[in-house]
Amino acid sequence: MRSTEDRLEELEQIAESLKALTHPVRIRILQELKAGKKCVSELSEKIGVAQASISQHLGLLRSSGWIIREKRSLYVYYSLSDKEISLALRRILEIIDKFK
Repeated sequence: MRSTEDRLEELEQIAESLKALTHPVRIRILQELKAGKKCVSELSEKIGVAQASISQHLGLLRSSGWIIREKRSLYVYYSLSDKEISLALRRILEIIDKFK
C-alpha cells in the first residue's frame, strides 16, 4: 500500500501533466497530431500560429509527456506519446459539451 506522501506526489505529477492542457493552442496541437506526425511548420500552417509560438507549446507538451519528437535529417517531427491520448481528449470534450 502506498503512503500518503507517495499518493500526494502522484497527484502533483498528474496535476502538472494536466496543466499542459490549459491552453487552446496546445489542445489544437494534440488534435492535429491525432492524424499523425507533423513538423513545426505544418502545425504552424494548420493552426495559424507563428512557428516560434508553436515551438514553445511543443516544448511544454513534450516535457509534460503528451508528445514525443523524432529527428529526421533536417526536420523534427512530433507525435502523440500514446495513441490513447486522442481517445482521452475526445472523451474530455464530450464531457465538457454536457456543461454547455
